[in-house]
Amino acid sequence: MRTTSGGVRLSVGGRRWLGRAAGWRAGRVVRVWATLRPPAAYRNPGVADQARRLAMRGTALLGSVKSGLLVEVVRRGSPPAELASSTRAVVRGVIGRSVGRHGLRSAAIVTTVLIGDRAGLDDETTRRLQEGGTYHVIAISGGNIVILAGCLLLFGRSIGVHPRRLSGAVILLLVAYAYLVGHEASVARATAAAVIVLGAGLLDHRTPPVNVLAVAAIGIVLVSPLAVFDPGFLLTFGATLGIVLGVSRVAATLGRLPARWVDPPPRWVALPVTLLAATLCAEGALMPIGAALFARVTLAGLVLNFFAIPLMTVTQLAGLAALALAPIHPSLSSVAGYLAHLAATGIVESTRLLDVCPWLVFRVQAPGGAVLVVYYGALMRLLWTGGSARARAAATTLLAVAAIWIVSAPSRPALRGRPPAGWMRVSFLDVGQADATLVQAPGGRSLLVDAGGSFSARSDIGSRVVAPALWALGVRRLDVAALTHGDPDHIGGMGAVLGDFAPREVWEGVPLPGYPPLDTVRRVADGIGARWRRVVGGDRFDLGGVSIVVVHPPPPDWERVRVRNDDSIVLDVRFGHVAVLLPGDIGREVEGRVAGALDPVAFRIVKVPHHGSAGSSSPGLVEATAPCVAIVSAGHANPFGHPAPEVVRRYRDAGALVLETGREGAVTVETDGRQVRVRTETGRRFRYQAGRRQCEPLP
Repeated sequence: MRTTSGGVRLSVGGRRWLGRAAGWRAGRVVRVWATLRPPAAYRNPGVADQARRLAMRGTALLGSVKSGLLVEVVRRGSPPAELASSTRAVVRGVIGRSVGRHGLRSAAIVTTVLIGDRAGLDDETTRRLQEGGTYHVIAISGGNIVILAGCLLLFGRSIGVHPRRLSGAVILLLVAYAYLVGHEASVARATAAAVIVLGAGLLDHRTPPVNVLAVAAIGIVLVSPLAVFDPGFLLTFGATLGIVLGVSRVAATLGRLPARWVDPPPRWVALPVTLLAATLCAEGALMPIGAALFARVTLAGLVLNFFAIPLMTVTQLAGLAALALAPIHPSLSSVAGYLAHLAATGIVESTRLLDVCPWLVFRVQAPGGAVLVVYYGALMRLLWTGGSARARAAATTLLAVAAIWIVSAPSRPALRGRPPAGWMRVSFLDVGQADATLVQAPGGRSLLVDAGGSFSARSDIGSRVVAPALWALGVRRLDVAALTHGDPDHIGGMGAVLGDFAPREVWEGVPLPGYPPLDTVRRVADGIGARWRRVVGGDRFDLGGVSIVVVHPPPPDWERVRVRNDDSIVLDVRFGHVAVLLPGDIGREVEGRVAGALDPVAFRIVKVPHHGSAGSSSPGLVEATAPCVAIVSAGHANPFGHPAPEVVRRYRDAGALVLETGREGAVTVETDGRQVRVRTETGRRFRYQAGRRQCEPLP
């Protein structure tokens, strides 16, 4: 036994947890039999270290529990923790009865707005709100705290509570609420700001909002210095700072526009003008941050926030009313629940705008540091009241140029990241226990073979890992995307990649009618106008001077009803005297036929079949290919034990350099047809000359 500290995120399998999960409450001590592993770092060009990101959020290890029977509650929490968890359970129950009867999705949204519990949100709703730029309205933050504090202050004043006593009571209630919802970072930030404002009022102090923001930020950083790397911290304070500093000026400018037609403009114009100004200021402050953190720019929020913010207010107020009325008058609680359901439905359905105008949201390459400096430097210069008109005009020009540079990334030619002129590059990406290989021809054309993925539907490898790596490697549009076979660890990320890089063709081997994952990818391909091509053994293609031969599979003689590893597309990629074999997940039965179909070559690189499993890489295949370099695409410390020790030994005995993406990160091979350069993300480098005896690396 060893004592340690830190955060662990566990996934409980089976169905035995369904009746036991109610006892797994915050604050309680549990004894768990689990298999632990470090999070995958996904070390690729242009991809942030995912393990470091999780660690900064408090999760140092991941783990899996086979059954809920292996989770034992050994000690209850403290009285405050038990009271908070019981209260959350009551809220979930009341909202489930009052709102859930009208719609489960609405109940999940109301529960999220009230206590920050996102467990009931489905992936589609989350995706729609994120792409629409309105996800912030359901995450407990400053707006929710303002509404709650306002309700408490109005109620206290209506019953005649003394202002000082009322402010003190509201402070205590807000702190209790922050504790109730489980120490959400966004709640802590908003509560800290509210406490500062109310506390200053108790002491008869008045201060500009920017000072409150500064004190709250400094206090949070002093308590948790790593907060400055938290995306939520950057988004919260960035948006608020933009609103505080810019909304009055932008609103004044916008307010002058109606005066051109109606003078004086109607009073009701002030509210939408102020809301538009706040939205513009927040979006302007966050656009580069969103591009850097999420590789996404959305313009839909400029429109949707006009609906989402008022609807969120109704959702929260109606949800609170449903809670308050439940023990008094269940029928009225249901009426309030129905109103909350309508408002929550409106928040989600407003994102249908993206179905009509999909161009309002698009993916971009993360901007470089220099662009961010120029953008925010120019923005701060515009917010500063001093200086000449010429300086302001220069700042406006720089701001516009930086903004255009960020949003034009998908269509802008790559200035760096592409292979040297006259060289082919093959990048074996680090996608954990999965496969993704990028081939870049000397002429600029590109082929992606598989796009990673996992058996977890929540794992978005395509957009989080593969797409940023492709951008960093100089790809703006793919020519071909190949699906070796239908396993989730090969095609799980392909849908997102197709949307970002719009390949001209998608290759499929043996078809699998009615298989949902492949059908999903095909719908995306049809949506972008890509040609769906079926390839079989013997097909040959030219990719910008690189020869690609389909070695396997042969035309099927019977209809498949399930995914088979031995149906994988096997590609032999050749450039000059160098060849790269990409065999998918084939096993020993197929390897013999593949080995017999390969033409000899001076220098061969092999991606080890099926992640290095013991059922692949037969002695016959290793002997026939005689690789100088063998690359294993497998997750570090994966539960399957890949690569099998005997497989690694077999390749090393044949004289091959064996590199594992799980240990080395992405492995990049560059060749001009005779010289070969190999490098890993960990910094190892090797040079070869095709035809040199026994694959000896150059000094």
